Amino acid sequence: MKNYKLKPFAIGSTIDYAKNLNHQQLKVVQEAQGPCLVLAGAGSGKTRVLIYRLAYLLEKGIHPQNILLATFTNKAAQEMINRAEVLLKSTLSGLWAGTFHHIGNITLRKEAHLLDYSPNFTIVDKEDAKDLIDDCVEELGYSQKGKLFPKKNIISDVLSLALNSQRQIEEIITEFFPQLEEFRVSIKKVTEHYARKKKEANIMDFDDLLINWLTLLENPQVREKYSRLFQYILVDEYQDTNRLQFEILKRLSLVHKNILVVGDDAQSIYSFRGAEIHNLLDFPHTFEGAKVFKLEINYRSSPQILNLANDIIKHNVNQFPKELEAIKPDADMPLIVKTKDVYQQAKFVAQRILELHREGIPLQEMAVLFRSRFQALELEMELLKRNIPYIIRGE
Repeated sequence: MKNYKLKPFAIGSTIDYAKNLNHQQLKVVQEAQGPCLVLAGAGSGKTRVLIYRLAYLLEKGIHPQNILLATFTNKAAQEMINRAEVLLKSTLSGLWAGTFHHIGNITLRKEAHLLDYSPNFTIVDKEDAKDLIDDCVEELGYSQKGKLFPKKNIISDVLSLALNSQRQIEEIITEFFPQLEEFRVSIKKVTEHYARKKKEANIMDFDDLLINWLTLLENPQVREKYSRLFQYILVDEYQDTNRLQFEILKRLSLVHKNILVVGDDAQSIYSFRGAEIHNLLDFPHTFEGAKVFKLEINYRSSPQILNLANDIIKHNVNQFPKELEAIKPDADMPLIVKTKDVYQQAKFVAQRILELHREGIPLQEMAVLFRSRFQALELEMELLKRNIPYIIRGE
């Protein structure tokens, strides 16, 4: 990336948007006023759209501190900021950008006294939080009931899912953890004791950063202050937001109503963490006067891959219909290989890797995708047998 000498933020446009964006992207960047849903198909340049929309707003004179950019990771936010700074040749200090937890933390540091917290509260990581839950179990005498009482990991999962989906613990146990029905009352008492201990010690866990942020926004003065501050709200990966994050966004956008969310209902994969796809599907009904944009030009895959994907996705019952269009030229047809079991599947994949490698394709240009980490075990064993080096990524 070319290095530019950054200067203080100033109004003034030098970006040729029409040259750098396709017609669908350009429409979003220039017309996304008010509540807007951008349905971005895979490989359609959604990150590019967010970066150019951010740059467009800044060039129109919106100050960075009046823009909120919520992303799935802090790294993604930093990359967007860096690219926007290169486009504008300006520094974007003051921009509110990062994950919901990051922005919640910043807000809580400023307003903690309203919740009877000290501004220097400590944030505990997941493992420390689970250990504190264990202490609560012991203090309440439930550990004496033997190994049958739910472990700290399970109690943590129950509580987190309840908080992020804005539902009662009893509901979560009934729907997702029916094996814990006999412990419903006890688990509820443990979580209540856990909340008290955190407050007394001036600590918060990651879920508290969102729960307490939402609690702050229930205060009319605080809600007015921040919803007036954020003239524009940009949200990435909206299909992966949960109910708690949705409630926060709804309150923050009350004054200016300029909320632009980017997502794809066909790429929602985090429901087990509380992600609520209806946040996206119901957006046009939730936000009055919402505009819906579609990014359907794909820069990543061949027509053959896209045709297969389109054919599979069209069978979804609840969706916004999209038809991705390929920019890349024709390539090989996707193949479906049926195998007897996971062991035969692993042997086939390993053999195919060796064949491709003999044809001159470097190993670092090959990848094997799995739905879950544990499904890679048989292939790992096969790769080890054949002395094929590999790197595992993901949990």
